[in-house]
Amino acid sequence: MSSKKVIVITGASKGIGKAIAEKLASKKFDVVIFGRNKKRLALLKSKLELLNSNTLSFSGDVADEKFVQRSITKVIKHYGRIDGVINNAGVAIFETFIDSNLEQLKTQIDANLIGVYNFCKASVPKMIEQKSGTIINIVSTAGKFGFAYGTTYAATKHAVIGFSKSLLLEVRKHNVKVVTVSPGSVETDMIVDSPIHKDVANYLQPKDVADVILTILKLPSRAMIGDIDIRPTNP
Repeated sequence: MSSKKVIVITGASKGIGKAIAEKLASKKFDVVIFGRNKKRLALLKSKLELLNSNTLSFSGDVADEKFVQRSITKVIKHYGRIDGVINNAGVAIFETFIDSNLEQLKTQIDANLIGVYNFCKASVPKMIEQKSGTIINIVSTAGKFGFAYGTTYAATKHAVIGFSKSLLLEVRKHNVKVVTVSPGSVETDMIVDSPIHKDVANYLQPKDVADVILTILKLPSRAMIGDIDIRPTNP
C-alpha cells in the first residue's frame, strides 16, 4: 500500500508526458509510466527512482484493451490504490483533407480516443470504490476550434472532450474528477516536423503543461477544474 498518491501517465517516454512524470516525481508522487519505447522508459524510470518515486513502467499499445486492463490490475495490486490517470499518449497526422486517408484517421482514433477509453475503463471502478480519483485527459485547442491540416486529428480531440464531459457527469457523485487540458502550440516532436510548424521561440514548453497538471492534482478534494486551455502568451 503506497502512502503517496499514485499517478498513471501514458505517452510518458518523451515530450509532455515525460515532463509531467518528472514534475510529479519531484513532488513526491509515485508515478506509473506507459509508453512504446522501452529504452526511453527504462531511462526515465531510473531517473524517477532517483527522485524517490516508487515507479512502475509498462510498454505496449494503449489501444490494446487487454494490455491496459492487465497493466492497471498490476498497478492496483502493487500500490493498493490509483489516484490519477493522465491520458497523454497520442498521435497527430497533419494532412490536408484531400490528401488524408481512412487509415490515418483510424490510427489517430486508436491512440487518441480508444486509448483514453481503455485507461478510464480500467481505472474508474477503483476510483469509485475509493471515493476519490482524478482523470486528466490531455486534449488540444484543436479539439475546440479546428485548424487547417487537422481534420482527422481535431476530430479525435473533439471526441475526447465529449467523452470527458459525459464521464464527469456520471462519476463526480463518487468524488471522481474528470478534467480536460487543452494546450495550444507546444514545442514537441509532434509539431516541429509538421506542415503547421512555425517559429517555436514563443511556443509553450512541455514543462509549462506539467506545471498546470501539478496544480490540478494539488487542489483540495472539494474543488475541480473541469476544463482548461493553456496558450502561448504571444504566439
